[in-house]
Amino acid sequence: MNRVNRADTILAPAFDDLQDALDDFRSAKFQNATGVLQRFVYLLDDEPLTSFLAAVLPASGFEDWWQQAQKIPGSMVGSGVLNWPVDRSRRVALQIELCRALASGKIDLLGFTSNFCYPGMGSNLTGHIHEFADTMLGPLLRDLIKLSESRVLPPVLFEAMGRLPKSGDSTLDALLADACNRFRDPAPSSRKEAVERLWDAWERLKSLSDSNNKRLSVRILLDRASSDANFRALLEVEAGALTKIGNEFHIRHFETNRSPVVEAEHFEYLFHRMYALLHLLLFTQHAGN
Repeated sequence: MNRVNRADTILAPAFDDLQDALDDFRSAKFQNATGVLQRFVYLLDDEPLTSFLAAVLPASGFEDWWQQAQKIPGSMVGSGVLNWPVDRSRRVALQIELCRALASGKIDLLGFTSNFCYPGMGSNLTGHIHEFADTMLGPLLRDLIKLSESRVLPPVLFEAMGRLPKSGDSTLDALLADACNRFRDPAPSSRKEAVERLWDAWERLKSLSDSNNKRLSVRILLDRASSDANFRALLEVEAGALTKIGNEFHIRHFETNRSPVVEAEHFEYLFHRMYALLHLLLFTQHAGN
């Protein structure tokens, strides 16, 4: 079976694993199907997907939705009605909860497929498996991938990420490229890694002008960035604050007396703040060369 097109992100291997589970489900005998569905759900509840889903999905309201679905029985096999939300994230949240209920046995898989799937006249149990895979698991995987592609970066930042001049130092340029690539990734864990790479780039940049005297090297960078004394002083405060943040939080050091950063939004804030300074310093350095 052809692979579903998917974003090339940290989530891609997990999507491949889900596709494998879907393929195995499709080829399973009915008596083994619940076990394969359990594997599909396990992958959803494992990293990196579980953090990603927690960040992008709303509360499902599954119990109310399921009770309503049961009140609209069909008059023939497979003709029950499932009213899925138009909004993709709400639909995915419900579909995942339904898969969990089916995998755990809370909802009987055969009963569900008989009521809500139409495997064709005279079909055996294999038809129920194929219909569930086609109408539920396949679209769910497709929508998960679509959600992973829908994280929008602010236009100013997105454009800036493509216009950063070369620093003249291959290690620094590689750190910056890696940080930007990770930040574009929708997985929350990637934003943490992006911030760590960006602070590594900051430490590298601080040593370029004079590798033996980092303070002097920073002074050269800031002097080049602004000839206005007041703005130069502002940049010095900002550079010191960002260095302090890197040292006191779990960005450059991970000792127990350092503070963790927990929220994905906080990593986004830190990335924007550091990137703005690096963007200015590299552009003014490039203009001065």
